[in-house]
Amino acid sequence: MKKLLLFLVLIFPLILCSQRPNTKRIAIPYLQPPSNPLNKNIESYFSSVVNNSTVFQPTSPNLKLKGYQRAESSNNADLDIKFVINNVSFSSNVFKEKYKKKVNDSTYVSAEGGRYSVEAVINFSEYVTDIKNNKNIISNEGILSNKSFVSSLIKNYGEAVKIHNSRKRRDAIGLYVQIANESINRFIVNVNNNYGYPFYYYYMPFARGRGRKHDYYDLAQAFNDFEKVREITKKAFSGNNPPRYGSFSAAMRDELSKKLDGCIEIWQNAINEYVPKKRKARIGDKIIDHLYLNLSAGYFLKGNWNKVYQTLSKVNLGKSEIKKASKFKSKVKELENRVSINEIL
Repeated sequence: MKKLLLFLVLIFPLILCSQRPNTKRIAIPYLQPPSNPLNKNIESYFSSVVNNSTVFQPTSPNLKLKGYQRAESSNNADLDIKFVINNVSFSSNVFKEKYKKKVNDSTYVSAEGGRYSVEAVINFSEYVTDIKNNKNIISNEGILSNKSFVSSLIKNYGEAVKIHNSRKRRDAIGLYVQIANESINRFIVNVNNNYGYPFYYYYMPFARGRGRKHDYYDLAQAFNDFEKVREITKKAFSGNNPPRYGSFSAAMRDELSKKLDGCIEIWQNAINEYVPKKRKARIGDKIIDHLYLNLSAGYFLKGNWNKVYQTLSKVNLGKSEIKKASKFKSKVKELENRVSINEIL
């Protein structure tokens, strides 16, 4: 017991004095330019889901091309986006399955039950037509997609047959809905990835600092200010059909600039305090990588690619942080390439 108390007395001061990053995630907002930009004269689009099957209806598909105005009809649109369900079909069967039937706590006998399976198939097509410039951009016809369902064990084979006959059509319709919704979602994500301007978030942990011997008010302030940057940007891109580059007022832009510059200054000043291999330092080995990550996020929102890469290259102590830096670098590189493609055209 004395040894245990001595150990706690020795280790407790280390816990109190050790400085910690005290991170919490913030969603970094960004606008993703298209990888295959449309012609400059494309301003509007019309989208639709054509269902040639009378068996089911997909659930409220929402085909939005982000960054463009939606027209009321294809006659008034520059671009036509269409997802067509050509036809649907399903097959099903019942199969026997042996299992151990419990007679009492110690006795089991062999018994025969059954399961049934249903496989549903949808044949669909995808189209994106540039009406304004009279050309087909996407024309993928006769795509097949399937899903299957297997029931739980039904302990009487005859009952399994009855349940199969009464439920197979309902189960097939459920599978149709799943296939259609997943296929439509993949289609519109692909269309936006190639041609749209979707608004996304990239999640990163931001250091606020923690330790009894030092004050981390500055890092907490930077955290709060960066969170405010996220809130302002989110508001600018809210609504059903925000402008391509967001609804920013002059006051919003001014506040964004001041908040970002303030965050960058705080993080850079904290980094300048860094004392390597000194456990009691306010800015030590446990927090420095996080500060570089946060600084890189600030430069990212300022659009300063070179500063982002320079800052990320200095993350070199923690394995987890090095991995985060590598992942963020890949995302930044992808966006830089997209911006370059759109500026060239």
